[in-house]
Amino acid sequence: MQALPAAEGENGFALLRAQPPAPTPALPEALRCAEAEAEAAACLERMAALAPAEREALEAWRPALEAAARALRAPMFRDERETVELGDELPPFQRVMDIDSLRAFDFARGETASALAALCEDTRGALRWAAQPESLIQGMVGIAAFRQNGGLIAEMRRRAPADPLPPACAALAEAPDPAQEGLLCPALRGEWRYVQRLMPALEREAAGQAEGPWRFLPNGLLHDGEWAQAVRAETFAIACGEAAVAAARADRPIELAPGTVRWVDHIAYPASAWLLGLGEPFWRPYQERQLDFLALRRLLAAALQMAQGDPALGPEQRFAALPAGLREGPRPLRLETSPDGNAVLVVPLRAPRSTAVEAEARLPVAGPLAAP
Repeated sequence: MQALPAAEGENGFALLRAQPPAPTPALPEALRCAEAEAEAAACLERMAALAPAEREALEAWRPALEAAARALRAPMFRDERETVELGDELPPFQRVMDIDSLRAFDFARGETASALAALCEDTRGALRWAAQPESLIQGMVGIAAFRQNGGLIAEMRRRAPADPLPPACAALAEAPDPAQEGLLCPALRGEWRYVQRLMPALEREAAGQAEGPWRFLPNGLLHDGEWAQAVRAETFAIACGEAAVAAARADRPIELAPGTVRWVDHIAYPASAWLLGLGEPFWRPYQERQLDFLALRRLLAAALQMAQGDPALGPEQRFAALPAGLREGPRPLRLETSPDGNAVLVVPLRAPRSTAVEAEARLPVAGPLAAP
């Protein structure tokens, strides 16, 4: 848990915390694209129909959204503070989720090639956030941004198939590696480090509010932060080993068994033992979201590869020509025909948060250019 992957360059965490002021506290709902990838077409149509005042409002937001995009694309994202206090504000993650509105706006007004290139660069940043996050919340924001951007990328390709595929989009067409992108380990490692920095503030807060024997928390009676972190490390390390890699390749979550808590520990550190038990039920849904992310990665990669397929082949033939590892596996992709007659790639989702939006992710498949 103490291992820190090497990183250098601009720090997206610092960039996001130092965001420039925005014209309003939040981007107006009328200018915001929905999170579900199925809403991408409606988003582009809405951006094409903006009134002059709405276009001016979105242009006023451009500096703030481009600054958020710079933070998203930064090569590292790390909270380098030595200590954290209770009540410290999180970086403004919502701005990252609103960048797609700017890309849709630029695409709708005719800047199709540059808008797609910028969107794919943003999506590569979201991929890094999802695969190697500093915290659970950053990882979940990365997954959500990847999902909504993927729908917009596919819809842009469908509407402007003659535009060349930008290099950033070509990178998204590569199949994911479950060992690098399907583990919850980086997020849990970040959570462990966060609690380590937050522990002094937690103990001060508990000591100030506790009565009776609980007032001795900072002195090691009833609670031992170092012991609790050691037990928590035992639990989290399960998500980092070979068994976790094998589970990710098989598209299944791994059980994070609680670390070793002996009967004597319940007597010596009852407060710590009680706190350790609080988080156990919550890790499985996060693992399911990470595995859904792998499915979304495969879905977008397949859609981009099919769009670049042989112009002489139909959708079924281009789907069959995909690499078997991308098309099949424990959660295979499906090719369907939408009510309007277009080819659509589909993959099922499992995490409660994912299925709350839609039980399946669907991306339109852009047809290749006709042969000259």
